Amino acid sequence: MENKMQFHGTGREFFGIWIVNIVLSVLTLGIYSAWAKVRTKKYFYGNSELAGSRFDYHATPIQILIGRIIAVSAFIIWYVVGQFFPVFSVALLLAGIAIMPWLARNNARFDARMTSYRNVRLNFTGSLLGAYTALLGRGSVLFIVFIAFGTFASAPTNGWVTFIFVMSGLIAGLFTFAWVMKGVASYFANGYGYGKLTFEAELSTGYFVRTYLGAIGIALCASVGILLFGGVIVFLIGDSVIPNIEAFDWESFNVSDMSSLFSMFAVLLLAYAMMFLSMLMASAYIASRIRNHVFSLMQVGDTGDYRLSSNMKTLDYTVLIITNFLLQVVTLGLARPWVKVRTARYLLSVTSVHGDLDALSVYEDESNVKSSIGDETSQVFDLDIGIS
Repeated sequence: MENKMQFHGTGREFFGIWIVNIVLSVLTLGIYSAWAKVRTKKYFYGNSELAGSRFDYHATPIQILIGRIIAVSAFIIWYVVGQFFPVFSVALLLAGIAIMPWLARNNARFDARMTSYRNVRLNFTGSLLGAYTALLGRGSVLFIVFIAFGTFASAPTNGWVTFIFVMSGLIAGLFTFAWVMKGVASYFANGYGYGKLTFEAELSTGYFVRTYLGAIGIALCASVGILLFGGVIVFLIGDSVIPNIEAFDWESFNVSDMSSLFSMFAVLLLAYAMMFLSMLMASAYIASRIRNHVFSLMQVGDTGDYRLSSNMKTLDYTVLIITNFLLQVVTLGLARPWVKVRTARYLLSVTSVHGDLDALSVYEDESNVKSSIGDETSQVFDLDIGIS
């Protein structure tokens, strides 16, 4: 039985909440932002429906505020020390890298435990050792691979030898990077659970490799297209634009020169837009394929009676990102509530849970997670790692 997820909120509803959150956060010098986060989470969770039941968010503003104060204080200390004591900034950087797995794990644990469905909390049981192995352990291997091949490639040798080393390093780096990202995704996918039920997922490193190769192919094809497009434009209007730019005399500038100047900027703007679009399509391709792969392999137990699935399309996701960006630019950010609602509605519409949920018997896990320090710190330092 397939149970598709749905989102029932609207941009107009959330706009009112969003405005109040901003005004009160400004008036209270950011203190109300903890209450704003809880209100926002409750709105989106409460409007997310699965099999006739909706989710709920249970964190309190005080929990969020305490974690936020500690996280912001840590960020300020890191910034000040980096500005006035550069030598110690290296030590702080290494310390930050050392606690990154702890932050990522705590973030996942807190978010899961503060979320419930049918009065049963979600859970995250990934171990701290597993977090360090997946993030720092595998990441260190990737770092060593790049350092090793970079050292050999920079050695004074024959040109062909250097070329072979560079290409070998890129290939090895790609495979190692895919292995690292598969390990991180596997850690989180196998850590989440519902009550005392836990998910299992056997992810494929080969799938990650093929995904990144496909993204590289998209970027290369787009680059070739941009070069061809630029060549055609230069061939068509080069005589009228390029000479004027190479030897442009601002003293004799007149209105007739505006057309040439405008044409040049239009070509450059279009070229940058095409480059941005190509990178966006490559990143959307990676995000959609990996999400589909991870979600579709997450199941409870070996039988697969209860499992997840995702059917995200690269083109649809790309269009969503572009239209969201344009909406915010045109409205000077006022469309942000509609953007968040559109994104939530799309992500839920491509997500399903398979199995008879009415017949599912689940017992609440007794673990007690109250601290939001990891959650808030991971966001302050942009370390919100996991699956979504």
